[in-house]
Amino acid sequence: MAKHGICHIEWASTDLKRTQAFYGGLFGWTFEAWGDSYVLFKCPDGFGGGFAKQKEVRAGRSPLVYVQVDEIEPYLKKAKELGGGVADPKTQIDPSVGWYAHLTDPDGNIVGLFQSARK
Repeated sequence: MAKHGICHIEWASTDLKRTQAFYGGLFGWTFEAWGDSYVLFKCPDGFGGGFAKQKEVRAGRSPLVYVQVDEIEPYLKKAKELGGGVADPKTQIDPSVGWYAHLTDPDGNIVGLFQSARK
C-alpha cells in the first residue's frame, strides 16, 4: 500500500549532458540513461529522480514532484472536487514500471502521481 510519500522528482532539461555535468559536479549524483530523452539520477543517500529532455523549460512545470498512490483515478477525481484539476491523464510508463498522471492544485501548481505496476 502506498504511503503517499514523495517517490520521484523530475526536472526538465534542454541538454541532458549539460544537466548531468552540472548536478554530477555539484552534488556527486550518478546517472542512468533511459533512451535518448530521459536520464535517471541517484543521490548518494539512494533517493533519485529524473531529467526529461524538453525543447524548452516552462515555468511551473519543473521540478515536478511525484507522490506514490495505490490507484491514480480516485486522486484525480478528488483533486477536481477540491478545486484542482487534471493536467495530464493517467498514462502508462512501461508495463513493468507503472503509470503516472499530473494534477493541478487550486493555484495551478502541478503534482505528479505514480502508480506502481508492482503490487
